[in-house]
Amino acid sequence: MKRRQLLFTFGGALLGIPIIGSLIYDAIAKSKTQNQTSYEPAATKAPVAKAASIADAKVNAEVNSGAEMTLETTEEPLLRFAAIADNGFGSADQMAVAKSMWETYQQKPYAFVLMAGDNIYSYGEIKLAKAYFEDPYAPLLKENVKFYAVLGNHDIAKTNNGLDQINYKPFNMSDRYYTFTKGEVAEGTVEFFAIDTNSNADWETQLAWLDLQLTKSKAPWKIVYGHHPLYSSGRHGSDPKLAAKLAPLFAKHKVPIYLCGHDHGYERFNPIDGTTYIVNGGGGAPLYKFTGLPQTAFVSSQHSFMTFDVYQDKIITKAIATDGKVFDRAIITKV
Repeated sequence: MKRRQLLFTFGGALLGIPIIGSLIYDAIAKSKTQNQTSYEPAATKAPVAKAASIADAKVNAEVNSGAEMTLETTEEPLLRFAAIADNGFGSADQMAVAKSMWETYQQKPYAFVLMAGDNIYSYGEIKLAKAYFEDPYAPLLKENVKFYAVLGNHDIAKTNNGLDQINYKPFNMSDRYYTFTKGEVAEGTVEFFAIDTNSNADWETQLAWLDLQLTKSKAPWKIVYGHHPLYSSGRHGSDPKLAAKLAPLFAKHKVPIYLCGHDHGYERFNPIDGTTYIVNGGGGAPLYKFTGLPQTAFVSSQHSFMTFDVYQDKIITKAIATDGKVFDRAIITKV
């Protein structure tokens, strides 16, 4: 038996917001509890925490003052991809993010999208995949842009513990946790490690697998992504138990980026033991308040997505709002 079986113990389409999705969105946004989770809507933008460097401070100041981004490079990346999380509502906010993703793609195409969980609200029902996934991202899917998903806590509620989503081909999940490699030029090759961060995950087996895969990987760049944050100043906050499981592995194998969602907004941390942790949960769900932590480099509670430009010696990350403007940018180098 496979591992996943053992774990049971835009165009015009952007404007067509499903009525059911809107009702669910409104209900959850107003509710104090949903799936044992409090949803606390936030202001559009939270205060920005301290910048990681003089360069970042300059970028942040330019963004906050409405100036155009000046710290750019004309060099074409070896690989470009995008990322979202906490998107699957079928709401107006999700549609706005999807529209921005499509407009960004038209200007600077990216090869694929990492989708870091809570892919379908409220209970992960695959019957809602058309309204909450296929319709919002129809223009990208038409261009054969692939989405690589992981399971969020909402995705395992009424889905045979996530198996329905794993078997849904457009999510490109080969299992509860899996790895894949992208990039045709050796120096720009990235190996991605998609993990299941839910509390009912088979952690002992998964951690042994992750340690082995990171050890075996010859890729110049290694990126891990899952749904839950190790560090966050949002509604759910940091997770010391998750950090105890994963942070030592990231440090041991010099993982430069861990990407997640779960807290609905955006927060980038200064490197912690060499790893840059990014919460990228503004894909469409109701926003949370973020307060910032001492290690926070930039934080903003707004609906958004990210792009990543991979070069031989660096990865440039950009957080992009629904108006298409970059509100945070970072340069990540190898550990």
